[in-house]
Amino acid sequence: MSPRGGEPPRDGEHCIHFADGSLDSVEHYADGVKSGAAEYWYRSGQKKAEGRFADGEFTGDWTWWRENGELLQRGGFVAGAQHGRWRRWHDDGALMDEGDWVHGKRSGEWTHWERDGSVRTVKKHPDRS
Repeated sequence: MSPRGGEPPRDGEHCIHFADGSLDSVEHYADGVKSGAAEYWYRSGQKKAEGRFADGEFTGDWTWWRENGELLQRGGFVAGAQHGRWRRWHDDGALMDEGDWVHGKRSGEWTHWERDGSVRTVKKHPDRS
């Protein structure tokens, strides 16, 4: 049994709180597994992540933020594996890297940038599409 939110329901919404009572996460369950929207927060109240689950696995588009509210990363999942275009940002908001995932493996060209926007590297991965 979870000390912060009790056992999740078989069906419905499950809220978990930090020790101080502030909201840590909201998840949804169907037939005893995570299914549907999910949201997570830092203790400060800043949103940490949001996305969806299907049959207990990450699915669809997910977004993560740093505690200061700046974007950290954004990308999608299919059946629990990273899939599609992913982007990550430096802590100053500048794009850090970007590329495609295909069923959990990097695919094609990935570009990595310095904080000043100049290209640091371009790496070619096997085309998995």
